[in-house]
Amino acid sequence: MRYLLTSALALCLLVGPVHAATDRLPDDLAFTITDGRILSTKALRGQPLLILFWATTCAPCVAEMPDLSGLYRELHPKGLELIALAMPYDPPNRVMVAHKVLKLPFPVAIDISAGIVRRLGVPPQTPQFLLVDGSGQIVAKHEGVWPIDKLRAALLPLLAGT
Repeated sequence: MRYLLTSALALCLLVGPVHAATDRLPDDLAFTITDGRILSTKALRGQPLLILFWATTCAPCVAEMPDLSGLYRELHPKGLELIALAMPYDPPNRVMVAHKVLKLPFPVAIDISAGIVRRLGVPPQTPQFLLVDGSGQIVAKHEGVWPIDKLRAALLPLLAGT
């Protein structure tokens, strides 16, 4: 019986809501940005969106920020939007300081209530990425550091139509 429960739990974790290729990003998600703005997924429709789930205490997350900043500066003029969503366990004041210290050019969002993380079924490990096309289709999910050349290769076809 214990094996059966463990297997069922493992299966649920493997096929969570963001793992299927047919998943769509809900239109009514609202990201609270550190500067006070609200970005909604509905307003972002029509352009590719990369969501990074990160934490200030995640050394690989912080280490990849310069590469992500460079990629954003390169591809944002071509239509890419990137939102770095801090995990709910990350204190907002720490996130705001990291945003300034790291000089991140892309929006950084805070999810204090864990509403977005829960709705998307994102486990607490960082870093994680969701790549969403302009129609709202989740086209890729990546756990761990996404090598910048492979991330660029995944993004470029989505930018061709924007």
